Amino acid sequence: MTDLFADYEKQFGVLSSDITAKIAKIPNLANEEKKNVVSDVEQRFEESQELLEQMDLEVRGMGSENKSKFSGKLKNYKEEVQRLEVDLRKAKIAFSDHETARAELLAGDDMGHSEDQRSRLLDNTEKMERSSRRLDDGIRMCVETEDIGNDILQNLERDRETITRTRDRLRYTDGNIGKSSRILSGMMRRVIQNRIILAIICITILSVIGLVIYYAVK
Repeated sequence: MTDLFADYEKQFGVLSSDITAKIAKIPNLANEEKKNVVSDVEQRFEESQELLEQMDLEVRGMGSENKSKFSGKLKNYKEEVQRLEVDLRKAKIAFSDHETARAELLAGDDMGHSEDQRSRLLDNTEKMERSSRRLDDGIRMCVETEDIGNDILQNLERDRETITRTRDRLRYTDGNIGKSSRILSGMMRRVIQNRIILAIICITILSVIGLVIYYAVK
């Protein structure tokens, strides 16, 4: 079983390397070429998720001596996929126009552009850079919020499982109490029946003794 997990690890390593390399290319691409690479990366993410699900199934079937170790590995792989997803979102909306603007600015010097044109071009470049930084900050906040939401959902899932287990234990306990109650009721009925029989026997013996004494005296 651990050998199969190792095979999954190798496949995951190849996938994550491929995803990382393609994400690095995305900011420098445009139009249809960029869409194709983004689509390819998203497909790789789907394959990674399927691979993680297979790894999770393998970990669930392991013995206690290996389960803790491989659960830690699986958690790291899931976190790596989350980081790559964040990188993809940033790459999809990354600004590369300011690089072009710088190139135009340098070219403008050679072509004799006016100082006013160069100044406006530089201002536009700085504005794009500031916009890019603000966008990165917004993305980071969204990612942090998403992580907090995921943590809350995981905590709720654990709480739900705990409540379910507690409810099952209560049902089991209620069933045992019901059985015990029926057994005690049966025992009480038998005790009462025995006492009644014993009382009848005593009355019968006393009656016989009384009759014997009566006829003996007579």
